[in-house]
Amino acid sequence: MCRRTTQIPHFEQMTALERLEVAEELIGSVRRPEALPPPIAQRLELERRGAEYERNPAVGLAQEQFWAKVQALKA
Repeated sequence: MCRRTTQIPHFEQMTALERLEVAEELIGSVRRPEALPPPIAQRLELERRGAEYERNPAVGLAQEQFWAKVQALKA
């Protein structure tokens, strides 16, 4: 069953803060958050980076290179 905001009593009269509180309550009620899709902006950025890597693999790092850089930054 898919509910719309129009089905929430007095939704139009709610303040922005009240709407955010409802949204937080809904998100908090999700039993398996890992099952949710990533935010659209994150998905688009990952797609952009993937396409860039496909065009030019030299823009990326091998896993070993990445971790070596992380370790170097920690030192």
